[in-house]
Amino acid sequence: MKTYSQQPWKALLGVFFVACSGDGATQPVDKAAAATAAASRASAPAEPLTPNQRELLQLAFDAASKFPFQPHGKNRSRAQEVVVVAAFELGAPEFAVALGAKIADWRRGCAYADFAWAMAKRGDAARARDYVKLAEGVVRDERDAPSAQEWRGDLIQLKIARALSALGDVEAAAKASGAIDQASTHAVDAAWNSAAAERVAAMTAERAPAEFAALDQGFATMSLGQQAAAMALVARMHEKFFADAALRRACEERVAVTWDKTMPALRLDALAQMVRACHANADGARAAELLTTMRGIVEGHRWRSEDRTPQASRLIELAQLLGQADRARAEAEAALKAYQDERDGIVDIYRAETLRPLALAWFVLGDRERGDGLYALAIEEGMENPNSRPRCDDLVDACVDLARRGIDPSPKTWARLREIQQGLGEPW
Repeated sequence: MKTYSQQPWKALLGVFFVACSGDGATQPVDKAAAATAAASRASAPAEPLTPNQRELLQLAFDAASKFPFQPHGKNRSRAQEVVVVAAFELGAPEFAVALGAKIADWRRGCAYADFAWAMAKRGDAARARDYVKLAEGVVRDERDAPSAQEWRGDLIQLKIARALSALGDVEAAAKASGAIDQASTHAVDAAWNSAAAERVAAMTAERAPAEFAALDQGFATMSLGQQAAAMALVARMHEKFFADAALRRACEERVAVTWDKTMPALRLDALAQMVRACHANADGARAAELLTTMRGIVEGHRWRSEDRTPQASRLIELAQLLGQADRARAEAEAALKAYQDERDGIVDIYRAETLRPLALAWFVLGDRERGDGLYALAIEEGMENPNSRPRCDDLVDACVDLARRGIDPSPKTWARLREIQQGLGEPW
């Protein structure tokens, strides 16, 4: 493992450094994981998934597991992880890790480390440490594999450090993250950014000015991935230190103004979090100002159709959240017309992921009939390609999106989702 002198990119990980299936696939056998899960299952608290959410996630995972391990192992594991991540986000770590243990490659280690973090936050230190050990075992296996890529093990290491930090084991957390290769910070990766930003949980307001100084010093020379992590970090700081007007403004100023040359999608992700934080803290005026900034970024950039529609859909949802109902509906009608006009120019494998966010926005507007109709259309758009690989990815995403939003599919949609899952097969 390469080592590096202290550099601005390390500010993105600071707290971890100084402060705180039946288809013929060869599945890994984690006897320790099975024993740990069996021993703890009886005492685990009830998880908040509704029956429909659980069924949607299971349907998605079963679909992902239909990928033949050879030659589609990477696609299979990536799609399975989409489901596992959603289960964690929905507050169902037991279900998530039960699925994650079935992933055949390094992504299994991410599931173990995420579960360790969930248990650390729950106060179950024993289980957290058990799963840290399991995650560390996956890291060792990944480092020793002939086809190893260092960033994979480094992502697990970062998640391990997050769990150890939550346990209060500062020394172990620093050791876990201290060996991370700088090169692993270059990719734009949502999982990486989320794990790195969690160090804000242990940050004090007194420390915040030094954090800003470190980020400001290095931001211009950071890679795109490092800038994405910086945006996620500042958005998290905005949420934590919202009551401090000076710190809150410092966060907003960087994303809305100072870092205006950064990739628009990264700024929009951070600004959306800030809009929601302002709304949650009853600062509707500032939320509206930031939403106006977001609109300006979207309108001022030249997007591909498949990228613009999801951005427009998020603006619609935020406008509805802030009480701008008439504008939200007008923007939804305009976005739908734009999709219809441009649909034939969008490559077929991207049509479903383009339309789905807009369908979800109509649910947010309170128009269940329109939302159902557009979501059904999005599902069919995912069937345009004759190969099962893109069909499977779209099915997984469709089920996961519904589960995340707590939207119960209509009987007709349920039947179609199951029909698609059952029909997955050659050609992939």
